[in-house]
Amino acid sequence: MLLLLKSYTNPIISLPIMEKLQISTTQNVDIDYQLASVGDRIFAHLLDLVIKGSYILILVLLIQYTVGDVDWWFSIVCLPIYFYNLLCDLFLNGQTFGKMIMKIKVIKKDGGELSFGVCFIRWIFRIVDFLLSYGVAGLLTVIINGKGQRIGDLAAGTTVLKINAKGDLNETAYMELEEGYQPVYPEVLKLSDTDLQTIKEVVLLSERTNQYSEIGAPHPLALKTKDVVLGKLGIETKQPASEFLNTVLKDYNYYHQ
Repeated sequence: MLLLLKSYTNPIISLPIMEKLQISTTQNVDIDYQLASVGDRIFAHLLDLVIKGSYILILVLLIQYTVGDVDWWFSIVCLPIYFYNLLCDLFLNGQTFGKMIMKIKVIKKDGGELSFGVCFIRWIFRIVDFLLSYGVAGLLTVIINGKGQRIGDLAAGTTVLKINAKGDLNETAYMELEEGYQPVYPEVLKLSDTDLQTIKEVVLLSERTNQYSEIGAPHPLALKTKDVVLGKLGIETKQPASEFLNTVLKDYNYYHQ
């Protein structure tokens, strides 16, 4: 399970600056992820307001043109707007359209799924974070808390991370397989999708770190992850750590293609 360990703060000022979180993954490997900044969240919120406003304007004009009685239809037209954030978080995997544009995403701090209950708690607390306080309560909580959490996030056990253009914490474990590939470890079926996503993240991180490959040494993250995976699979192997993890990824893709 993902476990929030710490956030880095600015040593010059007393208020914490949301920059990075160190997360311990399912393989007990610490990886840094960037928190969504206050600016990212504000712009995402403003973009969502523009989207909501555009939706209402377009539908009101259509109703006025076709039906004529806008007042009677207005509450029905606005109904999806009331549940916009709830439905987006639930069905778009922690993102509204504004968050997609700003490349930020809601995640659970413990790495679990964004269930309806979690999304509902975040959504209902928008009354406190935004409506009753005009956004002040949510903004101040995010700034003072320093862990990317407004009041709704604190209640739901969530936070908001910055993601890159290629993916995020749930980046696919997909790999191309050469023609005629034969699996080596059928035990990979014991691993979960989250396990494999973490393994791929470790593989990518180790490949990007040149200081170990230059001296011919295995990456410490790869070694640690290999030990954990071997324990989960209940097997032994003489394959080097990086080669073993890549084989596990290929075998996983073979059995799930």
